[in-house]
Amino acid sequence: MSALRDAKVLVVDEIAKNLNESKALYVVNYKTLDVVSLQTIRNELAKAGVLLKVYKNRLVKQALSQLGKAELNDALVGQNIYAFAKEDDLSSLKTLVKFKKQFPALELVAGIYENNVVDAKALDEIAKLPSYEESLMILGNSLLAPIRNLAIGLNELVKQGKVSE
Repeated sequence: MSALRDAKVLVVDEIAKNLNESKALYVVNYKTLDVVSLQTIRNELAKAGVLLKVYKNRLVKQALSQLGKAELNDALVGQNIYAFAKEDDLSSLKTLVKFKKQFPALELVAGIYENNVVDAKALDEIAKLPSYEESLMILGNSLLAPIRNLAIGLNELVKQGKVSE
């Protein structure tokens, strides 16, 4: 084998390893984004546990085919960066959507979320879902609401003199 072919095999293995270790993969088109902006995005995403890499689409297609996710191959067109969510898949997607608003050159193309291949529209919908912490707050508020309302009602009855303390 040639040295170039060996290097490509190593890159495909690296992509497959990153896919196996990640909770989600997001494919983002960055066609007109400048280097400084890309570096800013990369640094912020690294804080959130996201590995942002630039690979050739052909090599990613090979790795996806090896892992049985070849249905994502049709979406891999153009200049793409690959965001591997290592820690929290939803918060990393929310961070990407936030950057998409800040840098209009970014465009979500597709991804793998909860082991399912999803398109850009589905990723936008998923990003609107509440995170785990937000869901817990909603649940807690729902459980406390009846008690809070009862306390407010009893306090009003005391103020009106209909019930004594």
